Order: sequence, then structure tokens, then C-alpha cells
Amino acid sequence: MRVHHLAALPLAWMLFCPPATAAGDSLTVLCASSGTEQALCHHAVDGWSRMTGTTVRVLPLPSDWGAVLPLYRQFLSARTSVADVLVLDGTWIGALSPLLLDIPPAAEDARTLPHPFTVGKRHVALAWYRDIGLLFYRRDLLEHYGLAVPTRWDDLQRTAAAIQDAQRRAGNAAMWGYVWQGRTGESLVCNALEWFGANGDALVSTDGTVHADTPAMRRGLGRAAGWVGTISPPGVLTYDEEAARGAFQSGHAVFMRNWVYAWALLNDPQSPVAGKVGVATLPRADGAGDAPDHAPDNATGVDGTVYLGIARNSAHPIQALSLLRYLTSEEVERHQAVAGAYIPARMTLLDDPSIMGAIPILRTLRPALDSPILRPIAATGIDYPRVSWIAANQFQQALRGVTTPADALGALASALGGLSQLGRWDSANRPTLPSSTIQDHTP
Repeated sequence: MRVHHLAALPLAWMLFCPPATAAGDSLTVLCASSGTEQALCHHAVDGWSRMTGTTVRVLPLPSDWGAVLPLYRQFLSARTSVADVLVLDGTWIGALSPLLLDIPPAAEDARTLPHPFTVGKRHVALAWYRDIGLLFYRRDLLEHYGLAVPTRWDDLQRTAAAIQDAQRRAGNAAMWGYVWQGRTGESLVCNALEWFGANGDALVSTDGTVHADTPAMRRGLGRAAGWVGTISPPGVLTYDEEAARGAFQSGHAVFMRNWVYAWALLNDPQSPVAGKVGVATLPRADGAGDAPDHAPDNATGVDGTVYLGIARNSAHPIQALSLLRYLTSEEVERHQAVAGAYIPARMTLLDDPSIMGAIPILRTLRPALDSPILRPIAATGIDYPRVSWIAANQFQQALRGVTTPADALGALASALGGLSQLGRWDSANRPTLPSSTIQDHTP
């Protein structure tokens, strides 16, 4: 899940008013507005276009990804195709799955992690690149005070408080211990799931059972509420990824939770903390992995994989599938990793020397990439945006002290229980969506 903050041209105008000179058999691909991602997307698309002789138009998405899902719903529901291949944040796929074309399975799918995104029994998206929640820390400060990188949330709390207090005594009054994403939204849901751990506390399990109020979740949410105003600034409840990065990169925080994209920006030669930053997997929830009767809980970061899919109303499904397979090929993933530090989904590439050289933190990331925390997107399907909205609001209420963690999680469990009945999330009763395959579109 990259953070996209560069301006984009008005997408709706370009989609619904395509150039008059566009060829009738051309394809349209939607990529993010990030300059790096646009460049990589153009490079890959140009390679496929040269091989096939098919014209491809690449358009940028709006810079505010919150505006993309409604826009996608609008043009994917149209009778005529306005786009063929589109980049998909993982959180959108459940909601958009009825509007996406089925992707025929291939042997190479087993070599990627995550595997093709599946809703019901339909493969509707392929992983394009990986992302994962990480802990960034001031390596110089931990070394100065002789403290270890925390591996549990309680350890982080103690270490953050110790360094924050020592720095303030030394005259750095602006120092805080830990910054993260507390604004009501998807990023807060990611943070909360990381506080809870991966021992069955993922809000909704794969079989549709609601797990939204457990002792581990109450402990995690209560602990985080105690951070606000102590080791985290009160304003953290308005922070998104960029606000947290700004505080950390300016030298005003010891620890930060963020995505992989932050690494390059923090180490830019102009960054005040360049060369002073370390990265680690996020701390584990207390008790995770301690019981002798189950395997250690290695899952600490939420998966932020970005996918590619095909519009169900595409006029060129066979060509779109060919392009999709090329964009997720080993050749393209290798180039994206070396040129743009995008983590490949193909597991064999994670050990490639050239890629490890381009992404030096990859060795540190591997434990988190191998067993990420997954949001209940596939389990809740088209209801996931509402699930996320309800969860983020209840978490925010508890963090602000408006209600207790127990009451917030109880209300969340009740709300999700009602949604689960309406949405029939349980796998035994979940309705099967009508599939639309490449063969259905073959002349």
C-alpha cells in the first residue's frame, strides 16, 4: 500500500472523453498518480505494446485514493468499457469483485505470495507488488541509550517513554516516543489489527465468524489509548501516513509505524534523519507465541499488497489478460524492484542478489512478508468498506476516551454481527456471484 500524494489529472474527464484518435482496439490501463509508479507502469506497458503491436493508454488515478472506489464503481458499472486493466488497492477488491473479470488460473500463480485474490471461488486479481506495515526507529538514539529494538508492544512503550523523557531533559522539548496513523480511516484499522496480533483477532475470520471483541483486542486498544498524550502527541489522532512521516523525518519522534515507501524518503540526502534510521518488523502482541501448544505468532504487519484486475465490461478481455500476465511477470517485477524498490510478489525474486541490493531492508522484511496480518476483505466481500468504516470509528472513539475499549469493541461486534447476517458472510451460506470469464467474451 503505497502512499500516493502527487497531483493527478482529472481521471473522470479522460475516461469518459477519450481522445478522438484512440484506436478502436487499444487498451486503457489505470495506474497510480505517483511519479515513480507512473514511470514504471509506462515502461512495462510499452514493453508489452512493442511485443504485441497493441496500443495502450496509461492514465493516472486521482491522488486521493479515497475517491477511487466510487469512481471505479461508476465506470465499471457502465455498459461500455472505459478501462481494461486497473490497479487495485486490496481493500477495494471485495467491493468491486462483481465488476471484475474472472482470471483463469495458471501454474505460475503458486509462485506468488499473496496468491490470486479470491472471492468465493473466483480469482479476480493478481498481486502487482507487496507492501507491509513496519516499525521505523532512530537507530542513533537507541544506540546512544543502549536500548534494544522492541519486539513487544509493552517493550516499545517503555523504550519510547525512556528515550522521549531523556531527550526532553536534554532540551529537545519537541520529541515524542511514537507516531502512527490515528485518523479515522483504513490506516487506523491497519494499526489496530497490528496491536491486536494475528491469533484469530482479525475482526472477521475466513469462514465469516465475527471476532471483534476479545481480551487481546481490549488490551491492545486500551494500551494504544494510553499512548495518546504520553508517548504519542495528541494530534496523532489526526495523522495519516504522511503526517507521521513528517514528524519522524523532522527528528521529532523515536519510533514510527509506516509502510515501505517511507524508507527511501527518510534516507534522502536532504532528510534530517538520513543515515540515522533503522527498520524492523512491528512488535508482537503480548502473549503471542508464548503458549507451548501453538506456533509463534510471526505476523506483525498488515499486508498492503497492490493488485491488478480486469474490468468485467472490457471490450478486449483476451488482450487485457495478456497484458495483465505480462505486468505481473518475473521480468517486470524484477525491473520494478531494481528501478523503484517495489517489493516483488514472486517469492523467488526475494532472494535475488540484484533485488536485495536495490532494497537493502528486504532481509529485515522477510519474516513479516512471509506471514502478514490480513484484513477481512475476502470474508466480507462487498461489505468491507462499511466494515472498515464502522471499525475505524469505534477505534477512534476509544482512543479519544469518548468510550472505553470494552464498550467500543462490544458495539463493533454487535454492528458486524448484524452486517454478517445481512451479508451472509458465513462460507456455507454465502451466495455465489455469477462469474464472467475470458471464454465468455471470446467471439
